[in-house]
Amino acid sequence: MSPSTVTYEPRRTAYVALLACSTLGTLSSTIISAPINVIAHAIGASPRGIVFAVSAFTLAMVVFAPVAGWMCQRFGSRRVLAGSLLLMVAAQAGAALSQELSFLVVMRALQGVACSAIPPAIQHVLGRHWAGNRARVMAAWAAAIGVGQALGPPLGGLVADTLGWRWVFLTHASLSAVLLVLCLTVVPDVPPAHAPLHVSGMATLLVGVGALVGAVSWLGQRGGISVAAGMAAVGALALVVHSQLGRTGAGPFVAPGLLTERRFVASTMAAGTVMGCLGVAIVATPLHLGRDLGLGPGHIGITMLALALAMTLAAPLSSRVTERFTARRTLRGGLVLLAIGLIALPLAATASGPGTVVALTVAALVLTGSAIGVVQATSALGLMTSPAAADGVALGLHNMLRFTGLAVGYSWVAIAYPTGNLSLVYGVPVAAVALTWAMAGPGSATLSPPATERVLHDHR
Repeated sequence: MSPSTVTYEPRRTAYVALLACSTLGTLSSTIISAPINVIAHAIGASPRGIVFAVSAFTLAMVVFAPVAGWMCQRFGSRRVLAGSLLLMVAAQAGAALSQELSFLVVMRALQGVACSAIPPAIQHVLGRHWAGNRARVMAAWAAAIGVGQALGPPLGGLVADTLGWRWVFLTHASLSAVLLVLCLTVVPDVPPAHAPLHVSGMATLLVGVGALVGAVSWLGQRGGISVAAGMAAVGALALVVHSQLGRTGAGPFVAPGLLTERRFVASTMAAGTVMGCLGVAIVATPLHLGRDLGLGPGHIGITMLALALAMTLAAPLSSRVTERFTARRTLRGGLVLLAIGLIALPLAATASGPGTVVALTVAALVLTGSAIGVVQATSALGLMTSPAAADGVALGLHNMLRFTGLAVGYSWVAIAYPTGNLSLVYGVPVAAVALTWAMAGPGSATLSPPATERVLHDHR
């Protein structure tokens, strides 16, 4: 083998810094969950209003994900990651100064914009510089997301109780500043490439998906059906126009074949589905424990920790399972496990006695979290072994659909939970998991990386 084909890995410090950025991105979403009622009281926001501040973050992530992916390819991943961290510092500091809901909503939206660039930038760098060990690297990336899920609620609650709610945002701003310095000093870059921007294609895609997700979120907030229908119509029209633009002289928005390639389709569908299931679990379960069982925030936080810890611990194990059984089998097995966990959650609620309900709920959360960790890691591996991994816009579209799944999961709980039918709340996600399992059937075995890939040298 010639020296030019040897793959060199950067120092371990860079690897840890990138995983920490993944944790930070998740933390930006979860850190306000515990003190959200305190924040609402302090700025005079209604329950619906403060939830809108949460939704603004997710909606901004969805809308700007393709732009962020294109920017990573056009300007270089490290530069985009550094810019997103700088914006995160400013937006978190701004949120700490909020005196009213409208300003907080704007700051949370800016945080979502900043967060939208973190996954594609990290995926670009990991895929380029750790290409010889993709399975374990993507498993570690999924585990880092689980750490953010686990740390967010207790950290936010602890900081709010000891220092006040404004320090929740200032703490995150400080962590972002530290990672910004590390990003600029130790993280390797992926050089920019020629990537012309399909302006009309990007604009119609953002309007289309943004309007459709906004319509679902609006219904989740008990908004008027006519407004939601209007938003959905605008979104559908924009996507129709988007599909027609590829037939014009400007050419297709993304290179033909990338978005229909089997690994990209299976990985993206699995990632979106698992994020939707995560959104349902982390909203519906606390609602049930608090409203129906009367548990306080502390007990709910400890119970929900089972989900996040299971995600964190299961993700690294998935790489070993993949090496033995192939990525397709691992992905489908994780989806089966996820369906079982989601079925177990409403069944746990029917047990007699609060103690038994909580114990069974914890067991179901461990099962669900383990499955989410496995599916997230395996779908990320499939994405990074597909041709789409080298295309910034395709990578952005993948993350857009991931974030869309999360937003739809939140909204579905808001729509279905008031019916009091937990089987309905969890039944629809189970159906989505079953469909994804079928889509990940024979033909997607190429999710696994080539057997010849390996790290030949490691600079430590």
